[in-house]
Amino acid sequence: MSTPEIVDKQASFAIFTNGTLRVFTAKMYHNLSPNVFIEASNPNLIQIKKDGLSWSDFFATLPFKLTGECLTTGTGQTFCTGPKGTLSFYINGSRIDNALSKEIHTGDKILITYGNESAEQIQKQLDTLNSL
Repeated sequence: MSTPEIVDKQASFAIFTNGTLRVFTAKMYHNLSPNVFIEASNPNLIQIKKDGLSWSDFFATLPFKLTGECLTTGTGQTFCTGPKGTLSFYINGSRIDNALSKEIHTGDKILITYGNESAEQIQKQLDTLNSL
């Protein structure tokens, strides 16, 4: 098996819970891995330095837990798919059920949203992600 190539790519992400954009400006989220990380200057922009990394690889570097069903924030809040809402993933505007296993590509944008949003509300979240 070959060693992953060193690269200089960028992608972006946004997480909404019940319509509120989560903010990653705290130092506890920045520069946590040499391979994939966010910086204080733009904490919604992901710096990718190694080829072949998945969304799961990136989110595993941050001090919270994310699965296909649940988000547990750095402050211990839990948002799981169930009667109170659904945890959904969108890559480049398309809903993707197994998004965390997908490889991150240059320019990709992932929206992670929890709640009971309408299609119009999801579109507004996607527009917010596109403007970050």
